Amino acid sequence: MSRMALGLLALVAPLQRSAAASVGMPRRFPGFLGAAAAAAFFTHAVLPRALRTWGATQSEGSMPLPGDDLIPDPDEVQTMAVAISARPEQIWPWLVQMGVDRAGLYSYTWVENGLLHLGVTNADRIHPEWQDLQVGDIIAFMPERYPGGRMGPRVVALESGRHLVLDSSPGAAPGRVTGTWQFVLHDDGAAGTRLLLRSRSGPGRPVGLRVTDFLLRPGYLVMERAMLLGIKKRADSEARTETAVVGA
Repeated sequence: MSRMALGLLALVAPLQRSAAASVGMPRRFPGFLGAAAAAAFFTHAVLPRALRTWGATQSEGSMPLPGDDLIPDPDEVQTMAVAISARPEQIWPWLVQMGVDRAGLYSYTWVENGLLHLGVTNADRIHPEWQDLQVGDIIAFMPERYPGGRMGPRVVALESGRHLVLDSSPGAAPGRVTGTWQFVLHDDGAAGTRLLLRSRSGPGRPVGLRVTDFLLRPGYLVMERAMLLGIKKRADSEARTETAVVGA
């Protein structure tokens, strides 16, 4: 075969491959859409359904908890729970010192720092200087240096060793609660403590925030589950250390 013929083939071959690819693309497109639809269904239907009552018994999911009265008719309710081998008073300090600019949120720092650049350091000990949490204080989800400044849910009720209720209602009218975070400690006797986390949202939540809630809810649930496990890990470890010291 002449050099000219070889040259023509070299020019035509890429065009043929490009044409074949363009013909194959429409055939692959439905498959791509199907995979995307399946991923979206899993992320926004299956995953939230699996995690919204993660760890909670049926009775824990339906029982009234402190803070429920703030949103009498909620649109969304999630109740998670975890068993901790420690007394409520041993778990309480880990709750009140939370915040991205304090002891952290005990969740995935690769998300908080790697993706969101929050500068979180999750504490592995109880800090006495962060124990004086009061009604009206904010548990920061965003640090001071972030656009908009230090922001997060506001403490609306707390009882040491029993419950911590937070108002998470950004953009709502003054005095109106459209979202809550409710940490409740149930004494489980010799077994330790049941730590419940209930989040509720209700009427009056801005449309933009509702869209954000829907899109990010799977991520919220995954991070909240990690937070409960992070609290459990730290409180369990602290309780074992205290028991070992007493028994020594």
